Amino acid sequence: MVTQPDGSTVTAFGTVTKDRVTYNYKKGWFSGGAREDIPLRHVTSVAVGTTRHVVWGILVLVVAVAALAAGSAGIVIGILLLAVAALILWGSPNVMLNTAGGDHRPSGGLPWTKPEAEKFASALRRELFKE
Repeated sequence: MVTQPDGSTVTAFGTVTKDRVTYNYKKGWFSGGAREDIPLRHVTSVAVGTTRHVVWGILVLVVAVAALAAGSAGIVIGILLLAVAALILWGSPNVMLNTAGGDHRPSGGLPWTKPEAEKFASALRRELFKE
């Protein structure tokens, strides 16, 4: 997160200024998403959550253990699958931006970007509910 001299906040999820939010809509692990410029008066709420896929994580974990038990050929594959399983079980931060038109605009990130997601939402709330 970077706070600019003009008071705007820049994160991986978007930029918050005093009258606009530039948001990375449909951002994910492997996609950059689309940037949208939304006037602040059209934003009604913002929420931060975490998405975990426990079933998929356990399934990948079982396959990783099986690959590790297969011998020396499966060790590299097993270690890679263990890393993927850890990421899936760790969870990904999701920022949900809601607009006055009833649109829900999700954006996701890698597990270690949770603090940035919370800072983006905090900066946006600060601008939304400024008195």
